Amino acid sequence: MKLLLFVLFVYTYATSAQYRQAMEDLNDDNFGQTLLETIQMHIQSDEPVGNLINMLQNLQSQVEKVQNKADEQHKRITTNCNINLDQLNDQINNYKIKSVTLKSYIENLNPNVKQSVQTVERKQKEIDDYKQELKQAEEKRDKEHNTYTTILDNLEQALFGFHQIKLAFNQFIDSVQKGQRKFESFVEMKSILKQVKHTYKLEGYKHIVQLLQSLSKQTSEEEALKLAIQLSAILKQIESYIQTERIREDQAELSRQTAYSDYRSQIADLFNEASKSLTEMTGILDSQSNELKQSENEKKEADVRLQNKMKEFDNIQAECSILDQEYQQQNRQRNQQNKLLDQAILLTTTSLGQLKSDLLKHAEVY
Repeated sequence: MKLLLFVLFVYTYATSAQYRQAMEDLNDDNFGQTLLETIQMHIQSDEPVGNLINMLQNLQSQVEKVQNKADEQHKRITTNCNINLDQLNDQINNYKIKSVTLKSYIENLNPNVKQSVQTVERKQKEIDDYKQELKQAEEKRDKEHNTYTTILDNLEQALFGFHQIKLAFNQFIDSVQKGQRKFESFVEMKSILKQVKHTYKLEGYKHIVQLLQSLSKQTSEEEALKLAIQLSAILKQIESYIQTERIREDQAELSRQTAYSDYRSQIADLFNEASKSLTEMTGILDSQSNELKQSENEKKEADVRLQNKMKEFDNIQAECSILDQEYQQQNRQRNQQNKLLDQAILLTTTSLGQLKSDLLKHAEVY
C-alpha cells in the first residue's frame, strides 16, 4: 500500500512538473502563446474538447507536411547545389590544368622564338653583307674597267700620235732620200712636231720628240741619216711596246672580268642560299610567333574563364549556404512548433481541468 502511494506521488509530481514545463515552454514562445489563446477560445466556447484536439492534431499534421515538403525541397536543392558545384569544380580544375600547361608550353616556346629571331637577324645580316660585298666588288670592278678604258684610250692616243710622227718621219726620209724640198720638209717637220707635242702630252714621246727636233735642225745629211736610223729603231720599239701593252691590258681586263664574274657567281650562290634559308627561317618564325600568340591568347582566355568559374563557384556556394541556413532556421522553427503542439495536445488530453483553470484565471487577469 505504501509502495502504491509512493508511485502515485511520484507520478503526480512528475505529471505536475511536466505540466509546468509545458506551460512555461508555451508561454515563452509566440507560437505557443497563440496555441494557448486558441485553446482558451475553445474552452470558453461550447465546442467539444475533441474538436480542439482534432484541430491541434490537424495543425500538427500540416506542420509535418510543410516539414516533409521542406525536407524534399532542401534535399533537391542540396543535390542540385552539389551537382553544380562538382561540375564547376571540375571545370575549374580543367582550366587550371590548361592554364598551367599553356604556361609551361609558352615558357618552352619563348626560347625557340628568340632563337629563331636571332637566326633570322643573323641571316638578314649575312644577306646584307653579301649585298655589300657585291656592291664593293662592283665598284672595284667599275674602277678597274674605267682604269682599263683610260689606259686603252691613252694607248690609242699614243698609237695615233705614233702614226702621226711615223708619217712625218717617213715624209722627212722620203724628202731626204730624194734630195727635194729639204728646207720645206724641215719646216713641215717642225710644224708636225709642234702639233704632236702640244696635242699628245705623253711622256713616252719626250725622247722621240727631242730626236725629231734634233733631226730637223741637222744641216748635214750624214748626221741626219744617222739620227734617222736611230729614230727608226726607236719607232719600231714604240710600236711594238704599244701593241704589247694593248694585248697585255686586254688580257688583264679579261682576267679581271673572269675573276669578277666567278666571284660574283660565288657570292650570288651564297646570297641565294642565305635568302632561301632566310625565307625558311622567316616561315618558321612566323609559325612559332603565331603559335606563341595563339597559346598566349588561349592562356588569357583560360585564365579569364577560370576566374569567372571561381566567382560562379563562390556565388553558388554562398547561395546554397544561404538556402541551407534558411532551411535550418525554418526547420528549427517547425520542430519547435511541432514540439509545442505535442505539449499542447498532451496538456489538452491529460491535464484539461488544470489547463482550463489556469487559462480562465489568466483571462480574468487580462
